[in-house]
Amino acid sequence: MHITEVLKDGMSVSDVLKNLEKREKEFLNGMTFAERGAIIRKLFPQVCETRIIQADNSLEGRMILPGCSSLHFIGDPVKWHENIFDYDEYTYQLNRMDHWRFLAEAYSYTGDRRYAEKIISEFYHWIDDCPSQPLYRADGELAVEDFDGCACNQGIWRSLEVGIRMYRTWPWVVHHLISGGFIDEKFLEAYLTSAYEHAQILYLVTPKLWPNADHNHYLMENNGLLYLASMFPEFKDSELWQKHALHEMDRSIEAQVTEEGGQIEGCASYHNSSAYWFCLPLLLSAKYGFTVSDAYKTRLGRMVEYSAHATRPCGGNSSWGDSHTYSSTLSTGAFCHYMAFGDPSHMENAHYYYSMDALLAGMAPYIWEVPDLYDLHKQIERITNRMTMPDMPVTSWQKQLKQVFLRTDWSNDALYVMFACRTPIQNNHAHIDPAGFEFTAYGRCLLGDPAIYYYKDDEKRKNLKSAHWHNCLTLNRKNPWEYISSWQYGEQQPGDILAVEKTEQLIYSVAEHSNYRPTIHKRAVAIVDQKFLLILDILDHVVPDTSVQINFHMDAPEALVNTKASYARSLTSDASVAVYSDACLKPTLVPAKISTKNDVWHDTVIARFEAEHLNDTRCAFVCIAMPAQTGETPKMVTEIKKELCADGAVKVSFTVSGQTYELTFLNDRLSV
Repeated sequence: MHITEVLKDGMSVSDVLKNLEKREKEFLNGMTFAERGAIIRKLFPQVCETRIIQADNSLEGRMILPGCSSLHFIGDPVKWHENIFDYDEYTYQLNRMDHWRFLAEAYSYTGDRRYAEKIISEFYHWIDDCPSQPLYRADGELAVEDFDGCACNQGIWRSLEVGIRMYRTWPWVVHHLISGGFIDEKFLEAYLTSAYEHAQILYLVTPKLWPNADHNHYLMENNGLLYLASMFPEFKDSELWQKHALHEMDRSIEAQVTEEGGQIEGCASYHNSSAYWFCLPLLLSAKYGFTVSDAYKTRLGRMVEYSAHATRPCGGNSSWGDSHTYSSTLSTGAFCHYMAFGDPSHMENAHYYYSMDALLAGMAPYIWEVPDLYDLHKQIERITNRMTMPDMPVTSWQKQLKQVFLRTDWSNDALYVMFACRTPIQNNHAHIDPAGFEFTAYGRCLLGDPAIYYYKDDEKRKNLKSAHWHNCLTLNRKNPWEYISSWQYGEQQPGDILAVEKTEQLIYSVAEHSNYRPTIHKRAVAIVDQKFLLILDILDHVVPDTSVQINFHMDAPEALVNTKASYARSLTSDASVAVYSDACLKPTLVPAKISTKNDVWHDTVIARFEAEHLNDTRCAFVCIAMPAQTGETPKMVTEIKKELCADGAVKVSFTVSGQTYELTFLNDRLSV
């Protein structure tokens, strides 16, 4: 493709370069990126130093990419096609060129030309080494399937990577390097010609891949098209692309952000990332002079509430689905909210759960996009010495997501439950976990979710996604639905949250699903007296000779079990948990893993409570998770009894340190 085919009539590369140089100065009120870098370096030295360290590693060709949790050599020149860990995500993310962003920022921070020269060298090498596959097939039809997955062209031109390059890395190469003379006509011609190919894929292919606009990939792809169209109005199709991208982002926020503010996939990590992807059009609108609808802004504004509810009292976020817990979800969500609306209050809340270092780390990738650095610095200084808990309800029922967040209060030591029954699932970032939960108390996750680890299609991924590694009930040692592969499940049956309520002594929720047809599974989880967690499982229409397994994934490397007394207890030096059950259930210990971030996991233990040969058509099982603070032993729970009544009620009683509790479950409501 020749440059004259991509620019408006009469427009030359020389014209584009002159216009671009003028626009880039105007955006910063005459300031260069080097001058802006000096401000960031002065006001936020930690952010600057961290990014320079990453740039220095990139200068040496060392990166952390999927498949390896430590730095490794990516080649000089970069081996763009080489999948050294036999993992699709490696090639995908290598070809997003995130390391160019580190190098570009380091150039603006330091003026060291080596950073810029490294980018330019790698850019030309990539252009020569990684041409796109044809946009159309031999029969003239759009080759949609050739831009989805790693099988074609090693995934280098997968539509998602095309979008990410166009919003996350390539524009910033120009922003940072243009004032240093590195963006000349030769570079710009190669850049614009390739960028036009990128845009055609984003405009023509991605709507075919995501016709319902209901996946996070579509956000990044349209952000790439929007950024490119806005940054280069000299493209002959720029107005068409911009109009299309804005329309599709409106469709996306309508399809993906619920009335309660949660991103449709229900994974806290993806929600957090989506907060930025939905924020970006607002930032671009201020820069490039287009408008974003009020309806769009309203939905975006609600997203920070989900970020808060999905934050564990001990920090980190609930690890539901393909999430990881090491990141400070509320920090990033709150920072995006500040960038979009100028409201710093949620950053103040985030600082209650995260250190200032963590808050700054969450800001680091986006700080160049902050409209007013001095205001941000003022807010950070104000927040540094404040510890303010969120002033929000202690329950959140995300009805469309079929998720519930319950906590005793917003303190770090609160008892906290994330509970969900999303079936059928939205997409395959979800795990097999109907009526599953996670439980946090006294500053620690006690009963956890295995989280993401990686996307590789193998036995590890299968274990992580299966119900057997979640805090779930299974029948006959089978998943509630078929696990086919990392990205494919079998048919699923309906499930939902039926009730959420807070009373004087209870904070509870009830879920039901029918994935074990004809058996119906109903589960109530209840924080009782702000002291412990009750789990009540009820099975209706049980097939004779069924076996039941109730899994409790203890986030601890060791545990002890007592089959005679029917309990298991985690063994840790800090907060711990004991799970007690009625006598019909007998526990065993199963080794497992919990992941905190990509390619990192640690040893854990599942306490699996089992009963064989069920012969009643209606059964109930009672378990109590009793947490204990550091240095204490969980209180004993004894005399656990249950009664299934003729009117459909289930009555439960048990004793905790001499105090007897009696609870009744009837018509999806729990009383004590």
